[in-house]
Amino acid sequence: MRPPAAVAGGGPRALTLALALGDCGHQVTLILDDAHDLARTADLLARAGRTGAVGLAVGAGAAAGAHLVIETEGRVPVLDAVARPGVLAVGLDAGLPPGPGRAVIAIAAPPPDLGVIEILAGSDPGAAALVRRLGATPVTVPRFIAPGLLAAVEDAAEALIFEGSTPWEVDAAAEALGFAPGPCAAQDRRGLDQAHTRHRRDGHPLPVLARMVAEGRLGRKAGVGWYRYPGGGGHVIDPLIEDLAREEAHFAGLAPRA
Repeated sequence: MRPPAAVAGGGPRALTLALALGDCGHQVTLILDDAHDLARTADLLARAGRTGAVGLAVGAGAAAGAHLVIETEGRVPVLDAVARPGVLAVGLDAGLPPGPGRAVIAIAAPPPDLGVIEILAGSDPGAAALVRRLGATPVTVPRFIAPGLLAAVEDAAEALIFEGSTPWEVDAAAEALGFAPGPCAAQDRRGLDQAHTRHRRDGHPLPVLARMVAEGRLGRKAGVGWYRYPGGGGHVIDPLIEDLAREEAHFAGLAPRA
């Protein structure tokens, strides 16, 4: 058994990372924000047949005995609270200063499709070993490249849908070019609220995505995003998204392309 680990965060990225760490031999605790998130996550695990695969807890104190702590939502104080010799603190946000006992990584795709994981230069050497345990390839970079490329692909997909394409048409075209899963299915895995937060931060919100988030279409974790996920299973086409996109295009005075 590998040393105990903790993953902090309430989104799908935190849950999939926690499960991946458990699958490679760590005893993992997933730290959630509140009792509501804990109950929701327990239900997701039960429906997926993974009850007991990871421990669930509320509050940063649950990371006290962990030798590896991953914070998925950019909250550096959570990592500061567990800093001590022998602990590797990993952040998925460039706001964390790298150094001994600290690592900053960028994950472009959720497990098990991790592929390449970027590690910010100056991070603790233990980060590369962690990435390999997860079945990915570590690449040390002076600054992150993948998030910008991923954002460009997401924005292009969203623009095509706004102009009349469907998510499944966009994904089929992307997969034919080697992007698997397609950008819409991948965005559903990560959570549409992440892209919406980026749009608001950058000052160019997309009407379709903004409405989806407002209506609770947050992706797989909510059971519906670009696709529907009946019973917590695989994605199925949701014709309602076509109507939503057409309505927003109409409000914007945009005629669908032939």
